[in-house]
Amino acid sequence: MEGKTEKEYLGIDAHVHLYPNGIAEKVVKTLSERFGNAPSFDGTVEGCKTKDAAAKIAISINLPVATKPDSVGHTNEFWAPYAPRRASAALSARDGAQLESSPRVVSLACFHPLVKNKKEELARIVDLGFTGIKFHPEYQLFRFNDSAMDEVWSFMSERKIVAYLHAGGERVFQPPYHSSPKEILRLKERFPKLEIVAAHLGGFGMWDEAEEVLAGSDVYLDLSHTFFWMKDEQIMRFIGKHGARKILFGSDAPWQDPGSVLKAFLKLDLAPENKKMILYENALRLFSL
Repeated sequence: MEGKTEKEYLGIDAHVHLYPNGIAEKVVKTLSERFGNAPSFDGTVEGCKTKDAAAKIAISINLPVATKPDSVGHTNEFWAPYAPRRASAALSARDGAQLESSPRVVSLACFHPLVKNKKEELARIVDLGFTGIKFHPEYQLFRFNDSAMDEVWSFMSERKIVAYLHAGGERVFQPPYHSSPKEILRLKERFPKLEIVAAHLGGFGMWDEAEEVLAGSDVYLDLSHTFFWMKDEQIMRFIGKHGARKILFGSDAPWQDPGSVLKAFLKLDLAPENKKMILYENALRLFSL
C-alpha cells in the first residue's frame, strides 16, 4: 500500500468473536449483560462484514472459545469453511492491493485442555485447514504450563499451528487469574518453536508487567482491548520496545467497535511501514492467509 494515506489503509482485525446465526442473539445478549457493555454489532459473520466494510477492514479473524471439551468437534466443523487454508481468494503478503476486495471472515480453531484424544483432535484441526487455535485459560480453567498441555504445545510446534492465547486479567473473572506475562514467557522458553500470540498486549490489566517481561521477546502481541483502556504513550512505548513485526492489530469485536479501534490506532505516530506490518502484513504471514 505504498503511497496511500492513513485514511486509505485497509487492515486485518486479528481478534474478533463471532457465533452461528442460530445462537448469536442469545450468546451476545448474555455476554453483554455479563460484561456490562453493549456490543458493537450482533456477533454474526454478516454483522461483522457490515462493520468491516464501514471501517475499511479487509479481513476479520474469528477466535472461537470452547468452554466444554465436547463442544470442540462441532464448533470446529462449523467454522471449517472459514479456515485459512480452505478460505477462497488467498491473499499475497507482497501485494497489499489485494486487500481492497470486500470484507471477509476467516476463523481459527478452538480446543479444550480436557479433550480426551488430544492428538487425534489436533490432527483433525490440521486436516480441516486451520492455522491457529484459540485458548482462554479463564473460561477453560487451566494454566499454560500445566504438564497435561505439553503434548498439545509439542504437536502445535511441530505442525506450525499458532497458539492464540487470552492473556492476563478478565473483566468477568476475579483474581488470581490463570495466566500472566511471566507464564507466557515461560511457555515460549519451553517450546521455542511454538508461535504464540498473547492477546491484549500480553496481559489485560497487567500491562506494566507485560511491558517488562514480554516487550522484546519472540512472542506476538495483539492490540485488542488496549485502546481506551491504557494510555497511548504506553502503547507506543510497547511497540517501540517490542518491534512492529511482532504486533497484530485487533479489536476484540463485538465487545469493542472495530472502526473506533482502527481510528485510534491510525492516530498513533508510527512510521508507515510499521503501520502496514501491524495492520495486515504480520497477520498475512503468521496465519498463512
